[in-house]
Amino acid sequence: MDLKLYKRLIRNLANYKGQVFLVLLTSVIVGVLSTTPVPLVKESLDKIFVEKDYFMLKMIPLILIGLYCVKGGLRYFLSCAIYKIGWELVAKIRLDLFMHIHKLPYGFFEKDTTGILMSRVVNDVDAMLLTLTKQVKDALQSAVMFAGLLFWVFYLKWDWALISIFVIPFALIPVITVARKLRHLGRRGQEILADINSTMLESFSGIKIVRAFGLEKLEEKKLDRHNQEFLQVMKKNVKYTELTSPLMEVLGVVAGSVVLWYGGSQVLSGEVTQGTFFAFILGMFMMYDPMRILFKTYTDVQKAIAASERVYSVLDQEPERLRDGKIQISGFKDRIEYKNVSFKYPTRDAMVLKNINLTIHKSDVLAIVGMSGAGKTTLVDLLFKFFIVTEGEILIDGQNINDCNSHSLRDHIALVTQETFLFNDTILANIRLGSPHATHEDILDAAKAAHVDSFIQHLDDGYDTMIGERGVKLSGGQRQRIAIARAILRNSPILVLDEATSALDSESEKLVQDALHRLMEHRTTFVIAHRLSTIKNADRIIVMEHGEIVGSGSHDELLAQCPQYQRCYEMQVMG
Repeated sequence: MDLKLYKRLIRNLANYKGQVFLVLLTSVIVGVLSTTPVPLVKESLDKIFVEKDYFMLKMIPLILIGLYCVKGGLRYFLSCAIYKIGWELVAKIRLDLFMHIHKLPYGFFEKDTTGILMSRVVNDVDAMLLTLTKQVKDALQSAVMFAGLLFWVFYLKWDWALISIFVIPFALIPVITVARKLRHLGRRGQEILADINSTMLESFSGIKIVRAFGLEKLEEKKLDRHNQEFLQVMKKNVKYTELTSPLMEVLGVVAGSVVLWYGGSQVLSGEVTQGTFFAFILGMFMMYDPMRILFKTYTDVQKAIAASERVYSVLDQEPERLRDGKIQISGFKDRIEYKNVSFKYPTRDAMVLKNINLTIHKSDVLAIVGMSGAGKTTLVDLLFKFFIVTEGEILIDGQNINDCNSHSLRDHIALVTQETFLFNDTILANIRLGSPHATHEDILDAAKAAHVDSFIQHLDDGYDTMIGERGVKLSGGQRQRIAIARAILRNSPILVLDEATSALDSESEKLVQDALHRLMEHRTTFVIAHRLSTIKNADRIIVMEHGEIVGSGSHDELLAQCPQYQRCYEMQVMG
């Protein structure tokens, strides 16, 4: 599993081959330069202090200054290059993940909250790539430096070198154990961060309800619970992460003490020069620093791997287009048919729709009524291919919509829902979403048809007014009229109105009903409504109950024949 993840992460660098080569080359040079104090110390002691070489006394300090100036410049270049690659990868993967999520089947969004998905796109991508690129930089420098110092200590005194590296196996076992724990903690930490994001997003989005019901304390407790969970995970994370450094220091001192005793006795007996001894001691203790960084890097990388698992678990989801049909719909000519359609949501066991048979001819207005939970919205959701039918088929002009391209299908349908969704942009931009290439005049005509212009004139910036997140600066009726204007601009042959006038006051409803009647002319329209007064003039009304059609006909026919419709009518008209 780890190897596959590493390969996938490395594949992201394919477009940076030239830069990666420079980074590798620079890392090698920096690593080599970091080892130069070892031979310089040997030469200083043997040549300057023993042999009284004044030329070397002048040269070695200059060489040392020059080497470290070069090393400093290269380290700066290396850091800039590696972080540039890292941030570019963050931007790319974040965009790829965002686009991929938009391509996933509609049912995917039932599994995770918006806050959790935002955490994947923001926190997990950051943790995956920024942590990884930093660790790659540290690992490259430390590995080359370790290899160079290892060469020098073996070159100076191979038997002492064997003693100095004897401690490495004793460090590996705890480091591997710590790495496993950090992988688990990293994964858990990212999950809790997602919960924190989700809690805050929900709380801020529902601020009116929070204030109205005095839920501030409850929301604080909810966030505090997640915060405390995150705090405990981070405390454990620090405890394990910081374990490697003191462990290596202790082991290094143990090995160094043995070499100091054994090597010192050889110096005193004249077998080894003082320069060799001090150069070896310096090289040995310098060697433990990159070794410590390598072990720490290995443990830190586990956090990036944990975040990678979460990111790739989304990227590996099969996009809708892979299961999509290829047929392009060029126009709507005759009829829409539901044939023996049954449906259950992927996350549930019970059937929501049961054996639906229904034919809607072009330009017909079909009204769908029923109590909440009867399956009315699900019936039209299937027409959009938000979900695939469990049994049966839906046909447009005799063509199964499963064989049709989803974008082509949805281009022929306009939607106005009960829960109006507007974006944090201008009124003009929100209407333009119905048809991105529409002219300014077309947008104004749609706005007038939906009676948007009647309240625009009271706004200081007119159509350029920013309406806030989800249109928070507008009233419910104003938001609904903008949504209707968007549907008018779309000019699709099929229209779906899901409680489209539910948020309007009596005056606004009269204006919008007039606009909708003009909009529905020569269009095939599905009207989902609770208020029966709004659908009396429909060509046909169907009554749904528990996912089944229990009545079909005109208003008068249903009043005479359908008990469920009679009950709805009596509840509304007679109180």
